Amino acid sequence: MVHVREAVSAEDFQEAARLLRDFPAHQREHYKDHLAVVERYFDPVAYEKELGDLPAKYGAPDGCVLLGFDNEELVGAVCLHRLDSEACEMKRLFVPIAHRRKGVAEALSLALLDAARNKGYGIMRLDTGAFLVESQALYRKLGFTYTEPYYAAPEVLRDGLVFMQLHL
Repeated sequence: MVHVREAVSAEDFQEAARLLRDFPAHQREHYKDHLAVVERYFDPVAYEKELGDLPAKYGAPDGCVLLGFDNEELVGAVCLHRLDSEACEMKRLFVPIAHRRKGVAEALSLALLDAARNKGYGIMRLDTGAFLVESQALYRKLGFTYTEPYYAAPEVLRDGLVFMQLHL
């Protein structure tokens, strides 16, 4: 049974970062036909800086990092951060291959939607790879719809990303 809890301690954030460090390698391995997008999206220096201080970008009171567990094993993570007073963004939803098809991504996403509502946000936005059809299916199941870009994506990413949002 999957259970989700918010990262609160330094150790929690370190565990989240440890898991999320595997995200770019996973994307490179499984989406070789889209390496240009993956490489640009996961700039190694910027990504490591983000993971080195998750609370700075995703911490309370405006954001959070949620951890998914199967028994006591960390099996997924997702992050939330503030875009503006009305909107937030879902970032870095990642479940390693060995833990997929167990409801982890959906449990994390639902908990993140609840966290966003509790923080007073009215809209959640996200971007995802145009080639990530399973991710898009999950987001559509949760009620997200496609929308125009909500930030100026670099040209090399424009055709490789889709943007979605959900009114909370």
